[in-house]
Amino acid sequence: MASGTLAAGLAGGGCASLRATPSLPLLSPASLGQEASASQRLSISRLSGDDGRTLTLDAVVEVDAQAMRLAGFLLGQRVLLLAWDGRQLEEAREAVVPAALRGDAVLRDLQLVYWPAAAIRGVLPPGWRLEGDERHRRLFRGERVTFESERDDAQPLGSATLVNHAAGYRIVIESARDPSP
Repeated sequence: MASGTLAAGLAGGGCASLRATPSLPLLSPASLGQEASASQRLSISRLSGDDGRTLTLDAVVEVDAQAMRLAGFLLGQRVLLLAWDGRQLEEAREAVVPAALRGDAVLRDLQLVYWPAAAIRGVLPPGWRLEGDERHRRLFRGERVTFESERDDAQPLGSATLVNHAAGYRIVIESARDPSP
């Protein structure tokens, strides 16, 4: 996929609504409870109205007690770099990555999939609840499902599928251990 295609797809309807799940804070990197790293392929698609287009971004994700880092690659070129230390999100992006692809939303979604359920439940605002276990989750705001995920296994940063109903998109995550950008 050419970089222009990524920008056009995201800005023109591929994922124009890729935004953070409202009212949920980013969790501390240390709250994952372990160090983890993986090479991932993120395939992003809208839930409706996109003619079946899927946008793909290769990523390397690393988490330790001090930081959560994600480097995104398109055609072997780094186009996105995110670093969250529990207090501040640093973000560097190339022009090909539109503002619709928000760094905080990407990290929050990954945390909702991979972080321990107890850590997530500990920061949920009133009226929110998380059901399920480490492999199958549903996040509710009131009685409405806003997010759900299913992991292939319980490995840290393993393959998974998530659906962000609140923002109207799906991300299929294909993971490989021992990342090499």
